[in-house]
Amino acid sequence: MAYPGVPGLSVTLEEPPPEPAPLRTDVAGLIGRARRGPVLRAERVVGWAGFQLRFGGLEAGLDTTYAARGYFDNGGDAACVVRVTGAATATASAELVLGELDPGGNWVGAPAGADFAAARYTVEATSPGAWANGTELHLRYRSHGVTGEPEVDVRVTAPGEQIERFTRVRPAALAATLATSLSVRLRPISGDREPAAAAGAAGPRSRQWRVVLADGGIPGGGDAPPTVVDYLAAVRVLQEDAEPALLAAPDLHSDLTAAEAGEVLALLLQTSADARDRLLLVDLPPDSAATPSAVEWVDALRARHEPSRCRSAAVYHPRLRVPDPLGGRARPLRDVPPSGHVAGVISRLDRERGAGYSPANAAIYEAVDVSAGLGGPAQASLTAAGINVLRCSAGGGLEVWGARTADLDEGGRFVAHRRVLHLLVRAICRVAQPLVFETHDAGLRLTFTRSITSVLLQSYNAGALKGARPEEAFRVQCDEANNPPEQRDLGRLVCDIQVAPAAPMEFISIRLALSAGGLLEVVEA
Repeated sequence: MAYPGVPGLSVTLEEPPPEPAPLRTDVAGLIGRARRGPVLRAERVVGWAGFQLRFGGLEAGLDTTYAARGYFDNGGDAACVVRVTGAATATASAELVLGELDPGGNWVGAPAGADFAAARYTVEATSPGAWANGTELHLRYRSHGVTGEPEVDVRVTAPGEQIERFTRVRPAALAATLATSLSVRLRPISGDREPAAAAGAAGPRSRQWRVVLADGGIPGGGDAPPTVVDYLAAVRVLQEDAEPALLAAPDLHSDLTAAEAGEVLALLLQTSADARDRLLLVDLPPDSAATPSAVEWVDALRARHEPSRCRSAAVYHPRLRVPDPLGGRARPLRDVPPSGHVAGVISRLDRERGAGYSPANAAIYEAVDVSAGLGGPAQASLTAAGINVLRCSAGGGLEVWGARTADLDEGGRFVAHRRVLHLLVRAICRVAQPLVFETHDAGLRLTFTRSITSVLLQSYNAGALKGARPEEAFRVQCDEANNPPEQRDLGRLVCDIQVAPAAPMEFISIRLALSAGGLLEVVEA
């Protein structure tokens, strides 16, 4: 520990600042339960270590924690996580009493030289949940430390967490120092007068305090299960984040009833289809493991939603069997929804080969088997129903054996085509957004056309679009023909774009419109 004015080396460990990039299409958005962490707030984490730091590690009964591990084990780089829990889940807390004050604000029986900022503090866990019950905060005060000034050593011991130590803390900076703790926060109790520093050598030269946090979670222990209202709120939170391109909710079917889960899926499909730049990875309910039940469930999902929404989702089946360090020798394996592992596979292939590469025939890591083997007829039935099969073959290991969306129409069937469109929408929006509020004239239309053409050329050169020449791969029209005077008078600029994905040779039309109100509209034909 370095001190001001003392020669030597000072080392400060800080988490690198997040670097969100809305243009990326390899970032997952996970909604579900976690051991700890902020609730209903999108938190960006990098790597499994980053997830553990922010949300804790694996937790028995919480599929999202296993899905997150599977995502990072399969090559996922970054993820935006929204933790959900019941509104009744409380935050563990305790009261820390450092001393008493007389009517004049002086310490009574204070340690020598004490200069704490408050006499009493509320000690709270950093996030709601029963995880913090039993957390201990130990403080040891010395009136003369190494520098001759008063110092406090702090130790925080939370169940299942690494012990945190803060040494040689100035008493006045106690709360500010613990603001960096992963487990606790200190808050002066309102209404207290600031204590005057104890004079001279009055009082003991050292003193210790210990408090134990309790009452996190709900009466009787545990966390309150999330409701459909909590999940819907989490979907809206993730909707506001521009970075996630692969969405998953691994705990959805275990937390909610079938009707409630259908309501959440409907909102996820709607927001994904409206954004046109993200793909929802859907897990089947555990009671739909049999092939006829799986086909029936997906057919019912498709019947409730129009094709434009279904093409924004991809269904994967069956569940995966993964190592479970919490199961002990009795149950070393655990069945988990596949969406987290599949999201990791897609993320890995995106960075290796690009969004236009079909995320199929790819290995799944850190899983040992599928929950149920599927023969050829079953695989054919599932594929025809728009369900992507995960299979384990002799000599081939675990593989993703399908890359179709939930839409059976030829124009929206393939995941690779949808992800090319997602990448183009993100790139084009980034190009077009700075041009909002510019004067609508021929110069603006030319600038708009050149900017979008450069984006499409990059995709063509990367092999995401088909054609012997760029003219066969895409077309951009932004002129007086689709911007007549009456359209310009409304403050709108329209650009029609047609792109041909690599295979099959079908055009997907996109219309961009800049409105007078400063909004960028994307319409897919």
